[in-house]
Amino acid sequence: MRPTNTILGQHFSIAGQLRFTFPRMLMSLFIMSYMVADGVLISRYMGTVALASLNMIFPLAIFLGAVGIMLSAGGGSVVSRRMGAGDSAGADRALSTLVYAEFAFGVIVGLLGILLLDPLLDFLNVNEEQYAYAYEYQIVWLAFMPCFLLSVLSQTFFTVAGFPKLGLAVSIASGLTNVVLDIVFMGPLGWGMYGGALATVISWIVAAVAGGIFFCRTKAPIKIILTRPDWAALKGACTSGFSEMVGSLSSSVTLYLFNAAFMYWLGVDGVAALTIASYSTYVFNSIFYGFCEATGPILGYKYGEQNWTELACVFKNSLVIMTIFSLAAYGMSVIFAAPVLAFFTPRDSAVFELVLANFGYFALSLLLLCPNMFAAYLFTAMGDGKRAAIVSFCRTFLFTVLAIECLPLLIGEIGLWLSVPLAETLTFILSVTLIIRNKRRYGYDGQPALVINRD
Repeated sequence: MRPTNTILGQHFSIAGQLRFTFPRMLMSLFIMSYMVADGVLISRYMGTVALASLNMIFPLAIFLGAVGIMLSAGGGSVVSRRMGAGDSAGADRALSTLVYAEFAFGVIVGLLGILLLDPLLDFLNVNEEQYAYAYEYQIVWLAFMPCFLLSVLSQTFFTVAGFPKLGLAVSIASGLTNVVLDIVFMGPLGWGMYGGALATVISWIVAAVAGGIFFCRTKAPIKIILTRPDWAALKGACTSGFSEMVGSLSSSVTLYLFNAAFMYWLGVDGVAALTIASYSTYVFNSIFYGFCEATGPILGYKYGEQNWTELACVFKNSLVIMTIFSLAAYGMSVIFAAPVLAFFTPRDSAVFELVLANFGYFALSLLLLCPNMFAAYLFTAMGDGKRAAIVSFCRTFLFTVLAIECLPLLIGEIGLWLSVPLAETLTFILSVTLIIRNKRRYGYDGQPALVINRD
C-alpha cells in the first residue's frame, strides 16, 4: 500500500481537513494570480481598453480548454477512487492515459484555434479598438495550449497524490514567475500584450515541468508510465468530469452574454467595470475552488474505500467550513472594496465610480458560491457525472442566462449586477435538494451506500 493511501485514508477533523485543503486553496490563489496579475498590469501599462479586450476573449479561452479541464477534474476522481479501492497499478495507468490525452487534445485545439482566430474574434464582437490587443494575447495563448492543460493536470494531481504542500510550492514558483515576467515584459521591455501572454505561458511551463518530474519518479505515489490507453479510465474521467466541461462551456457562453449586456447598457466602461468586479472576487472564488478541489479526492477515497462513517464526517466538516468561508468572504469583500478596486483603476476614474457603486450587489454571490461548487464536486467524487453536470449547467448557464437577459429589463442597470447573485440563489435551492435526496444513494449520511460506482 502506497503512502498516498495513508494520507487520504486518515481521519479528518475540521482542523485536519483545513490543514489538508489549505495548501490547495493557496495554490488556487497563485493560479488565479496569472489572470489577476495580467489584468492589473495590463490595465496599468496599457489602459482599460486593453483590459476590456482581455475580458472579451476570455470566453474563447474557457471554451477551448473545457475538455482538458474535464479530464483533469474527472481523472482526479477516477484515480482517487482506484486508490481507495487499493488498485495502485490502475491509478498509474489512469494518470498516464490522462497525460497523453491532455497533450494530444492541447495540440489539436491549439492549432485549430490559431487557424480560426480571426473569425472567432469577430464572433466575440471584439471591436476595432480592442482587436489588436485581443489578437496579440490570444495567439500566444493558443500556441502553448498543451502547456496550459498539463499545468492544470499537474496541479490537480499533486493534491490527489496527497502532496498539496508540494503543489503549493510549485504554484508559488509558477505564480511569481508570471508576476515578475509580466512586469519585465510589459514594463522595461515594452512588449505589450505579447509580453503579458508570454509571461503567463512561461508560468504554465514551470508547473507542467514540475509535475512531469514528480510523477515520473519511480517512488512517486502515482506514476506516469508507458502504457496502452486505459479506455475505462478515460471514459470514467469524461463521465465524472463532465460537469466541469459543462461548467466551462457554459461559462464561456454566459461571459460572452455578460460582456454583450454590459456593453449595451454601459459601454466600454461597463465591460471594464465588470472585469474589475470579477477580478476582485476571484480571490474568494479561488479559495472556494481550492477547498472543493482538495476535498473531492478525500470524498472519492472514502467512497472507494466504502468507509461510510468517515465519508459522513468529511461531508459534515465541509458544511461547517463552507458556512464560515462564505460569510467571511462577503464581509471582507464589502469592507475592503475601495482599496481593492483601486488596484485596477485610478480612484478618480469613471470606471472606479461605476464599479464601487455596484460592487456590493455583485458580491452577494459569494454567500452561496462555495456550497454550489461543493455540490458539483461531491457528485463528481461519487462518480455521478449526471447530477454534477446538472448543478454546473444550471449555475453557469441556465439560471445565469435567464438572470442576465431578464433582470436588466425588469429593474434596469442594477439588474446587471444582481444577475449572478440571483443565479447562485436558484442553484443553491437545486443543490440542497439534490444533496438531501441522494444522501442514502451515496452514503454521505454515514450509512452504507445504495450505489457503488466503479471505473
